[in-house]
Amino acid sequence: MAEGLKSVDEWFEKLDQSKEIKTTLHFYYQDVLSGEKRTIWKVAQSDIISISPTPFGLIYMVDNLLTDGPEPDSKVVGRGQGTAGFADLHNTALQMGLNFLFTEGKYKGSTISILGRNPVTEKCRELPIVGGTGVFRLAQGVVTTNTYSFDETTSNGVIEFTFYIKHYSA
Repeated sequence: MAEGLKSVDEWFEKLDQSKEIKTTLHFYYQDVLSGEKRTIWKVAQSDIISISPTPFGLIYMVDNLLTDGPEPDSKVVGRGQGTAGFADLHNTALQMGLNFLFTEGKYKGSTISILGRNPVTEKCRELPIVGGTGVFRLAQGVVTTNTYSFDETTSNGVIEFTFYIKHYSA
């Protein structure tokens, strides 16, 4: 741990000489709400759910695969982990706090964090990037997302993500 802290300290000391980098990433988020390989689990539900016109008050924990293609058996590049809760009494919208952990390639071990409102019934949504680690230290930017596919029988879906990231060289 001390070695890691030292490297972050050294990186931060050199930040003024670092170059701003713009990176665009594109991948798919495999939402699996049913079956043996579920990746989303309900962890809380408010009492208002029975009288609300939306699923207001439902909270889920998420540990979804990130893949380079929309097919569930596409190459895995990471995981999308965090919470998603329905937070709008009048429209179907999630409040999402997610960390995208990259497990392959040049970004392996790095993360990007997003936090924001996701109105899931809209075709294209936008969420803010609020930070990152590793290659993406001090990341900022925006994510666009849309539902690529959704199976009404299983409630499984594939969500397309494009990240527009500003971060700094080491």
